[in-house]
Amino acid sequence: MRRTKTWPGALAACAAGLLAAGCRPDDGAEAVRLVQRYDAALIEAYKAGDARLVEGLAGERELKKLTGLIGVKLDTGVNMDAELRELKVLEVRREGDVVEVRTEERWHYADRRIGTGAQVGQASDDHYFMRYDLSVEGGRRVVRELHFERPPEVGRTDVELGGDFRLQHGLPPAEAKDPKGRNR
Repeated sequence: MRRTKTWPGALAACAAGLLAAGCRPDDGAEAVRLVQRYDAALIEAYKAGDARLVEGLAGERELKKLTGLIGVKLDTGVNMDAELRELKVLEVRREGDVVEVRTEERWHYADRRIGTGAQVGQASDDHYFMRYDLSVEGGRRVVRELHFERPPEVGRTDVELGGDFRLQHGLPPAEAKDPKGRNR
């Protein structure tokens, strides 16, 4: 992961803002470290096809979303090769019991066939403005939820995973009719 030179300056500004809001001076640095650990674990979870690798870093809701995303990939015989190429911390602030970390991120993704590692479809270079909501669950601070602050810029224009996702999840095909002839 490449860090930009604006990271330390942004962290200092965020720490000053946290102090003004009545937070401990290390809340900002601690929050940024959690986001970095989460992103590193997320990369490994995508590659391994195992959402459990973010347990202890992701809250229950976020873990369910990741389990679903990774499950869809596994159902199609691929896992995701992800690389965080740039992470800029734009702001850290406290909103009640939640610490918000706003970032600008650049990621590179490629779907890889399980077993061979061959790339499936196009690779993608994406650009995101994210908000990580950090809160305490089970006695530890975790990434409770992620939000896109702006619509994501996605480089890939085509996804070639194949298969009917409805069938892969136990649902009838999209064009299936119910007993009365209506679309399901």
